[in-house]
Amino acid sequence: MNQQDLHPTQYPNFTFFKSLADRPSLKAFECLFDANGQSVSYNDLKAAYFTLKSEVSAYAMAHFDDARYAPTLWHDFVLAQILADDNPLTMRFEKETVSSDHPFYPSMLSDMHVLLSVYHFDWQVFLAENPIDAQNIFDLTLFNTIKDEGLYTAFDSGNETSTFNALNAYIKSRGLGMFESHQCFKIDTKGNLVPIPPRKYKSMDALIGCDAQKQQLIDNTKTFINHRAGLNVLLKGDMGTGKSTMVKALLDTFADTSLRMIEIKKDQIGELPSVISRIKDRPYAFILFVDDLSFDDKESDFKRFKNVLEGSLEDNTPNVRIYATSNKRHLVSESMSERTDAVHAKDVMEEKLSLSSRFGLVLSFIAPNQKEYLNIVREMAKAAGITMSDTELEGAAITWELRHLNRSGRTAEQFITYLSGIQKQEN
Repeated sequence: MNQQDLHPTQYPNFTFFKSLADRPSLKAFECLFDANGQSVSYNDLKAAYFTLKSEVSAYAMAHFDDARYAPTLWHDFVLAQILADDNPLTMRFEKETVSSDHPFYPSMLSDMHVLLSVYHFDWQVFLAENPIDAQNIFDLTLFNTIKDEGLYTAFDSGNETSTFNALNAYIKSRGLGMFESHQCFKIDTKGNLVPIPPRKYKSMDALIGCDAQKQQLIDNTKTFINHRAGLNVLLKGDMGTGKSTMVKALLDTFADTSLRMIEIKKDQIGELPSVISRIKDRPYAFILFVDDLSFDDKESDFKRFKNVLEGSLEDNTPNVRIYATSNKRHLVSESMSERTDAVHAKDVMEEKLSLSSRFGLVLSFIAPNQKEYLNIVREMAKAAGITMSDTELEGAAITWELRHLNRSGRTAEQFITYLSGIQKQEN
């Protein structure tokens, strides 16, 4: 691209990235882009510039420590906006490699030209011609760790075809929008799917015991991710035995795959059909995680959940599975449809059992005996760097267990957390 290409007299239009152009930051940039040869007042130009600078500065402050798309602030900011834009073209990139034989290919390349014009905007020339700021933050090199050098190298080249292919390859392999930058999601009060900020989840290796359950869960999830097979999973049993932690540990085990997890609260069961309809065509393996699942007197939620297990997941939605945990022996309590005569009592029991049977894989968890509990404590203490002798450690662990009236992995973890705090204070 030559300088004339980078500074047309009028801001060019998008075909596929229309929503990108409507964002406040790009609206402000349009005013700057059109300043050459356009009747833009000084006050409007200055207001647009500092609006954009404020947003880009806030973006930089939030991402200093992250792996980014390009070393330079403006380039990285532009790429982040592109990769956050769900549009017909990027969603096609998400699913497949788009060839030059596509009937809309010329229009697609035209959009690449516009994106490159934005990406290669010359801030040094702009500020020389419009001396409204003493510092050019846009050309600062701020990021050292780059996610994919091929992506920003293609954009730096200024070649529409190379940019098209690199953007297609990146989105297809790494994801698009919130699914590119996040693994976990939740449902907000308005029913929207929103990302959960990234965090470090416990690894499977950090879970002591339950080796058979761990392996079955990993194998089932691997089959689901790689082949869109696998089963819905119910993890049930005693409190504090690691059921929820084991499900979350899958995010560490399969961190670099298409696995995505959506947390569904018990009172959001009614949202399941809507959530599934929004994700069923996306090329990710979605686990809908329902923690502490049970039903009391909400018969409508029970039937809705049962219908999802019977139809929407097994038959129609190969990229979605439900993983649920429960501390109860039966998912449906007597109070839901309690009956007095024997016929109805039999129906109630069959209804209870039928829901559990809809989960193709049921993993059972029981509280550890004292020997197993102390082994968990020793392993956790070793990992945490606790310096007590085994005799002293085990005696304190038994006392802790008796005080908490519960022997479980959770109790052991709380005990080790307590000891770690004491040891740090003493040191």
